[in-house]
Amino acid sequence: MIKHLTTFFMLTLATFAFDNNYSAKISECVQKYNAHELSASTSKKVVSKETFIQESGSNITVFNKELKTAKDIKIFKTKKIEPINYTNTISLNNLQISEKKQKFFHMILPAILISKERLKQQRDRVLSLVSTPKDELYVEDREFLEDLYKKYKTKNNKKLLSRLKTHPVSIILAQAAIESAWGESRFFKKGNNIFGMWSYNRNEPRIKALGSRNGKAIYVKKYATLSDAIDDYFVVIGRGAYKSFREHREVTDNPLVLVQYLSNYCELGKSYTKKLKNFIVHNKLRKFDHYQIDSQYI
Repeated sequence: MIKHLTTFFMLTLATFAFDNNYSAKISECVQKYNAHELSASTSKKVVSKETFIQESGSNITVFNKELKTAKDIKIFKTKKIEPINYTNTISLNNLQISEKKQKFFHMILPAILISKERLKQQRDRVLSLVSTPKDELYVEDREFLEDLYKKYKTKNNKKLLSRLKTHPVSIILAQAAIESAWGESRFFKKGNNIFGMWSYNRNEPRIKALGSRNGKAIYVKKYATLSDAIDDYFVVIGRGAYKSFREHREVTDNPLVLVQYLSNYCELGKSYTKKLKNFIVHNKLRKFDHYQIDSQYI
């Protein structure tokens, strides 16, 4: 037990020690693959109080919730969960290590599943349309496809379907914990920015980073909710320079195999994929790959 606590404590200290530099490095690497072209979603109603909303464009009822204390984070006892979309984050630093880890994972988990469900519904709709000649499609269906072609930078339906496919929750949870320093990065706490996505659009909500690059100010995106940040993450993976990763997630859902093809996610290369793999195993994250949104909300 002491050995595990020591290992975790050292990992946490190391993460905090280079939080700013590491976040900048991760952000720079993601930026190279078109992350800066993404914008926070404005199509979904965002509220500061607890409320259920029916999202336009998807058959899912989302429960937007504001966090005030760690006690507000719901710990799910079954694999069927409520689609709780937190509109803010809070520091978990004063919790015991085991509780902090549990709260962090369960804070991010529903946002991931909400985004995965959105993409599944989009992908299913694309599948239902691709066999119909374009001139026979309804106007709204053509517009739907054109929007996706533009967003994912392809007009090839096979490639679009591949880019709309998602991957195991365990990988995303591991990346979220590593890149947000267990939720303690300033970008995460002030902007729901889990992955340090950069902003190049002065008209979108964003946060100025403490550092600069080549004498120029750096900005990162500020998201309305956690699932908005996850939405952007999936687009980056879907249309960025991750062809090998996308090809392999078509044939396997084993996260320990898939992470090997994320070496170009950042300059850390193979050491990054090794870190992800060890993190997934050490924190037993594969159990979350079997969690789903409760069907009563879909």
